[in-house]
Amino acid sequence: MIRDITIGQYYDVPSVIHRLDPRVKLMGVLIYIVALFLIRNPVLYIVPLVVTIVLYAAAKVPASYFFKGLRGIILLLLFTFVFRMLYTPGDVIASFWIFNITSQGVVKAIQMTARIALMITGAALISYTSTPKALADGLEKAFSCFQRIGIPVHDMAIIVMIAFRFIPIMFEELNLLMDAQAARGAKFSEGNILQKCKGVITLLLPLFMMSVNRSSDLAMAMEARGYSGSHEVSRMYPLRYRTADYVSYVLLALYLAAFIFIRVFL
Repeated sequence: MIRDITIGQYYDVPSVIHRLDPRVKLMGVLIYIVALFLIRNPVLYIVPLVVTIVLYAAAKVPASYFFKGLRGIILLLLFTFVFRMLYTPGDVIASFWIFNITSQGVVKAIQMTARIALMITGAALISYTSTPKALADGLEKAFSCFQRIGIPVHDMAIIVMIAFRFIPIMFEELNLLMDAQAARGAKFSEGNILQKCKGVITLLLPLFMMSVNRSSDLAMAMEARGYSGSHEVSRMYPLRYRTADYVSYVLLALYLAAFIFIRVFL
């Protein structure tokens, strides 16, 4: 299951989604998540699902990335569905032992599970279509107004960029460690839950040491190149809005307005 995690990976292909300004994508993720919380009728989750599929197709991201992202959180989805279904009071439609399944619980379980799944898959698209540097530039540009009141926006954007860059590297190193220990006879997919947890623990210490060494090397490399943390920096490719970005803002506004209208009047 660890090998199926694709968060933080950038899928480099030419597409209309890749060419959008990162500020538009950040705003799109925010509106997408807000719209998910505005939905009360579980049937309406079909709309963001269709939108997500269309966006993945427009970004030319393979469907395997979509399903791998869900496989990484399958246990969370199952736990959420079962917990909400069994522990939500309401009209009982079935019961066994000390558990009661209510109609309200089924609706809540579908709502929560669909919301989490769509939130993860939708938000993951921004990492598939944007480089860590583009995301950092977008964050810094979008929140540059807070720099005037002393908030270190530039430093926070650098932290986000490094974090996004380190996620795929850490998973790659974890896969290497798993392959190395599997060659020595370790079996991570066999045994009970306790044995699997013990197997994972054997990976944590070397992974932690490798991460510390890599972060130390990165810090020395940044200092050797004169990085001082100042926000007074120049950019080879400054962010500029284009026609497609303005059109995207209009579509996002209409998308949010539609869900607000449904929430208030329907």
